[in-house]
Amino acid sequence: MIAGDLRAFVAAARKELRIVRRYPLSYVTGLFWGALLPAVYVLMGRAYSGGNDPRAMAAFAERAGTTEFAGFVFVGYAMYMWLSSFLWGPGTSLRREQIQGSLEATMLAPVSRLVLLFGPGMSAIPSMLFTFAVTFVTLWLMFGFVPPVGSILPVAVIVVVALPAMYAIGTLFAAGVLRYGEISPIVQIVRGTFVIACGITFPVTMLPGWAQAGASVLPPTYIVSDIRAAVLRDVALPGLAPDLAVVIGLTAVIAVLAALLFRYLESSARRSGMLGRY
Repeated sequence: MIAGDLRAFVAAARKELRIVRRYPLSYVTGLFWGALLPAVYVLMGRAYSGGNDPRAMAAFAERAGTTEFAGFVFVGYAMYMWLSSFLWGPGTSLRREQIQGSLEATMLAPVSRLVLLFGPGMSAIPSMLFTFAVTFVTLWLMFGFVPPVGSILPVAVIVVVALPAMYAIGTLFAAGVLRYGEISPIVQIVRGTFVIACGITFPVTMLPGWAQAGASVLPPTYIVSDIRAAVLRDVALPGLAPDLAVVIGLTAVIAVLAALLFRYLESSARRSGMLGRY
């Protein structure tokens, strides 16, 4: 049974990756989101702060823990794009199956429903890697910032640990497609909340106490903070271990919630006939 589910998972992942490969021009938008848009915000920030005014940089460093303003913004936007890919990816895949009329046949396959829930998320990985590559190349070419060589291993470990967490977050909301047919409003609200609460666009320390408490139970808070610590402050892996342990624990909780929600909404969709409404 497990071997069959693994084969089905690989097949679902290969299908989604093949679809992504068929449309290479979709990566052109990554050049805008990963390079030009954050660069505009960096330049605007410098303009509003009076260029390189020492007082402005000192105030920023006090809150962000680094003087690398461009690096802070770019890592945050890379996280934003990564989060967007996983929030939209699984749900969009299920919705596409629903529109094409193949979802019902897929649901009849004798495999675990977790395969249908987690398999399509693999399509988000290439775009995520592309975004990270664009981010760091742009930082180097436009702003002269080169991440320390010692940050390569910590960032790689963070990404490996974070992938299941981001996967689980995306699949938690993908299940809504089965029952409601559309998750766009939910994704927009959730993504906006994460951007504000998780320190993606500005330091978490600027939030009120209750918001900081809420941010402490969201995996992206630790992920983006650890990537910045490794890249901007050259923090070694042992210094990041406590945060990574928290991410692993939160991932387990979110994955269980996603599986339970998927099961509930699938049953509800079957009773209401929503699986057949495109």
